Amino acid sequence: MADSSESSGTGANSCAEDATTRIDQIADAALRRFARYGFKRTSMDDIAKEAGLAKATLYLHFKGKDDVFRAMMLRTGQRVDARCQRVMAMAAPFPERLAALLDAHFGTGYACFGAGEHLLELKAVMTSVASAEVQAFENIFTRHATELLEKAEAAGEISLSRSGLSTATFVATLMQAAAGAKAGAKLSCETYGARLRDLASVFGAALAPTGLD
Repeated sequence: MADSSESSGTGANSCAEDATTRIDQIADAALRRFARYGFKRTSMDDIAKEAGLAKATLYLHFKGKDDVFRAMMLRTGQRVDARCQRVMAMAAPFPERLAALLDAHFGTGYACFGAGEHLLELKAVMTSVASAEVQAFENIFTRHATELLEKAEAAGEISLSRSGLSTATFVATLMQAAAGAKAGAKLSCETYGARLRDLASVFGAALAPTGLD
């Protein structure tokens, strides 16, 4: 299969941009294939076809499927980070911003992986070949949630001392609650999103300053 989109570029910057675009294209295609068919049932040839590229083009950028999986995780993290950044710029009450942040991170991740039948397999692959990328993904929420809490407290919107927890412990507890909200029968993205909003309401109420109870 010929790759008609290959071009030589006119300079180092152009070549670097082309490579980044191509890697993102492959990562997006890989996400679609892994979500639909799982990791084992997806070959490099399948990813190439999904991306509309020659298989040889994949091997210009990746040694194999593990490398593609890691790139896919990084690409997903970049999208989630961008959504989280938009939430941080919102002008809304703290509980609404917290709900939006939970959805931007955990809701997006669930939409990508959690609602599919291959979740258990993909989680195993994440652990075995992409632990650093998974940690980076989790750090996105930690970073933004910490900033959200610190700014809300500085503005007098919340009182973290009411929880009796440090900021780091509060964020970790929030992440555990978001993960636990997936428990039970297989959830639709809409149901999981509703659970995340409920969590934001509960955690937001727990931090409300006494004068605003």
